Amino acid sequence: MRPWLALAAALAAGPAAAQEFGVYLNCKGKVEIGGKSHAAHVDLALRRNSQLAMVQNSDIVPTGQRLRLETTPQFYTLLVNAPVRGSVLYHDWLRGELFVWNPDLKKLHAIRIAVNRQTAALDGDLRDGEGASMGRLRMQCEAKDNDTVEAPKF
Repeated sequence: MRPWLALAAALAAGPAAAQEFGVYLNCKGKVEIGGKSHAAHVDLALRRNSQLAMVQNSDIVPTGQRLRLETTPQFYTLLVNAPVRGSVLYHDWLRGELFVWNPDLKKLHAIRIAVNRQTAALDGDLRDGEGASMGRLRMQCEAKDNDTVEAPKF
């Protein structure tokens, strides 16, 4: 085989493997604000080799957002920032059921999330623009990998 063909084949195969997510967390639980709680969910895809996470589906976190993932022996941690005010994503995000349930969430600036790698418990702290805690996320996650995650239907 010619050297340039081997190089082209290696380059073509390289990015596909690097782009693959390896851990999928489907988390369900509740958001607690001001003594009230409401059911909530967050589905995350994690790419541990490049420290990237993506929100696949959620009713509290903007979907499709890419996040920086920090991995420690005990936790996966990430910081979710609210969309830029006035953007299309921000207006779509505000139409969610949780914002109707608790209008104070419109002040939400960031969510700090930690997922325990041993128990799969998700704990999140909702922060306003001043850095004050507004509420908590408490969820239990179901972990899947590329062998156990459901295949796309199309």
